[in-house]
Amino acid sequence: MKCRDLMSVDLQWVPGAASVLDAARLMRDRSLGFLLVSEPVSGQTVGVVTDRDLAIRACAEGLDAREARVGDVATLELVTCTDGDELSVAEALMSGSQKSRLVIMNSGGQIVGLLSLTDVLRGDRGGRAVKTANAVLSREAGGPHAPLESIHLTPSTPADEEAATNGETVMLGGDHRGSTKEFPL
Repeated sequence: MKCRDLMSVDLQWVPGAASVLDAARLMRDRSLGFLLVSEPVSGQTVGVVTDRDLAIRACAEGLDAREARVGDVATLELVTCTDGDELSVAEALMSGSQKSRLVIMNSGGQIVGLLSLTDVLRGDRGGRAVKTANAVLSREAGGPHAPLESIHLTPSTPADEEAATNGETVMLGGDHRGSTKEFPL
């Protein structure tokens, strides 16, 4: 499978001279976590800005979102691959750089799409995407974790799955104070 088979082509741009507040509102209004950053005059891409960049480099530093510029908090190093690259190349780049999004270029060096970890997970084949996700997300999770192979999200045998599907269940619910209630189904 090629990167072009899974990438998103709905690219969203913000000028580097735009305010952090404008970028945050654009992300909120369009339900985005990633914007390409362009130079105001040439329109050339100079970086990317993520919701994490806004949180870590603007909010956590106490910058005034109305005054701070996107170009001041953007990530300037683009992690890229080409639309013709095999998905395994993109997975290796994501894992190695611990980035959950890659900028996709065509053979002429133009940006033609975006490949996110979500795209990779949606196109999963043979469980490889889970390994990629684990490598990318390890930066955010931090600390020691159980090996991926020891985590079982679903019953491991058909008999277990049948019992889980047809057996009696109880739904648990709670509130923010930690109390728990049982709701028989």
